[in-house]
Amino acid sequence: MKTSSFSIIIPIYNEEQILENQVKKLISEVGRVLPNSEYEIVLVENGSTDNTYTVAEKLSQQYNHIKLIHLEKPSYGQAFKEGLKEAEYDIVVQFDIDFWDMDFLDISLLLLSRYDFVIGSKNLGTSEDYRPFLRRLLSKSLELFLKIYFNVPFSDTHGIKAMRRKVVLPLIDDVQSQNHFFDSELLIMCYYLHFSFKELPVSLHEIRSTRFSFLIRTLQTMQEFLGLITVKKLLVRYSYS
Repeated sequence: MKTSSFSIIIPIYNEEQILENQVKKLISEVGRVLPNSEYEIVLVENGSTDNTYTVAEKLSQQYNHIKLIHLEKPSYGQAFKEGLKEAEYDIVVQFDIDFWDMDFLDISLLLLSRYDFVIGSKNLGTSEDYRPFLRRLLSKSLELFLKIYFNVPFSDTHGIKAMRRKVVLPLIDDVQSQNHFFDSELLIMCYYLHFSFKELPVSLHEIRSTRFSFLIRTLQTMQEFLGLITVKKLLVRYSYS
């Protein structure tokens, strides 16, 4: 008997080394925790310069659960956006290829009967974040600023999350941020539209070092971050919709 239906969206970029093992591990864990579920894994390959697409294509042929989308240019935000558009089921869960949480998935499927969004927060008091210090510092600083500047109750906008596709699909083309802060802006917009949120603690363990130079990633993040804070007036208007 089917217990639930959901789509897992995973943007992938230069993941050749870990993609096959991680996808097989994820399928195994979903089968163990939610054995009667009907689900899909939407892999959105975006602008990889290695053999990520080839590996993903092989996996999509091997497993009926997998749907593969290809984008020419690297963009986390556009990858997530296309995944939302192409997802089959109303319940949508965003995972990273190197980070997911089966407890989060299991509990979120229950909570989405009461809430519109469930966020896996690295910044709750009971969460554990084992990434390098500088990455943790940058992440916590940005999230704290977003929390204060936009006056939102959640502590993490950029991590694993679950939501109703019917809620976000009419809004995603209004999101101005195109890359790292796409989901941050989307969540802030939905909060201003009075949708409901629930945060859950998560533990984050890296299985590999970052694929990006810390300096380059920081500069890109700050540039996009400045772009996000300039759209505050646009976002605030949703409070009066």
